[in-house]
This record gives sequence, C-alpha cells and structure tokens, in this order.
Amino acid sequence: MKYINTIIIFVLIPVTALGLPIHSVYSHIIDSNNSQLWKKPKDNLAIQFAYKPENPIIDSFTTLQFSVTNLQSGRHIGDSLAQVTVTNGQRLFKFQNITTQTGDFSVDYIFPDDGTHQVLLRLDNNDSIQVASFQVFVPHQAPPNLL
Repeated sequence: MKYINTIIIFVLIPVTALGLPIHSVYSHIIDSNNSQLWKKPKDNLAIQFAYKPENPIIDSFTTLQFSVTNLQSGRHIGDSLAQVTVTNGQRLFKFQNITTQTGDFSVDYIFPDDGTHQVLLRLDNNDSIQVASFQVFVPHQAPPNLL
C-alpha cells in the first residue's frame, strides 16, 4: 500500500501540473477594449495597461493589469519592483513593493467614486527607474432604488 501511494503521487502530480495554465513569454494583455500602451523608445520599453471589468463599478473590485516588455523584441522584462498609485486628484492609494518576475502583473483596486482616475506606475529595473501614466474612467452609477 505504501508503494501504491508513492506511485499515485508521482503520477498525479505531473498530470495535475499539465492542467495548469502556461504563460508564454510573449503573452500580453488580450481581450480588452480599454487597453492603453505607453512606450519609451529611448529605453526600449513598452508597458501595456488594461482593466477589468471594462466599466468599473464603484465599491467593487477592478483588476488593473500591466505587461512590461522590450519594445523591439516583445519579450517580457521581469525581475523588477513596481509601485502602482491610483488617484483622482483628491485621494490616492499606493500598492508598493510589487515584484514582477515575468513582466505581467496585476492589482485589484476598489474605486470609491466615479470620474476619471489616474493610474501611475513606477518601475525599478536594474539601475533605472521608469514612470508611466494611464487613465481609468469610472462611469456615474445611479444609487440603488430602495423602495
């Protein structure tokens, strides 16, 4: 019985691992109508940004997605440290010390009110610091009808 359990573990673990999603080095943000691209040709850098859902809802989670790539090759740039700041000009919220091993990362944010919000990204990579800015529009939502 001891050997059967060992065999099951060695057989099931690789089969289970095959069912996990595999992220290609060339995978970027897809299936988004609100994708924004920031480029810095001097540093050979491109940052793609998108958010889901496409129409953020106040007081509900919105996923802010980032993909950092080499502008010429399209390959992801990893091993960076990121900071994301979201502001509407009156309030701001910071996500700090985000490690980006694969070049793709995301954070979940709850927008407290409608209007245009600015998403600022600071990316520390090797001996350089890059900054990018993106916009998210949160549409006005009518209050729920309680009657």
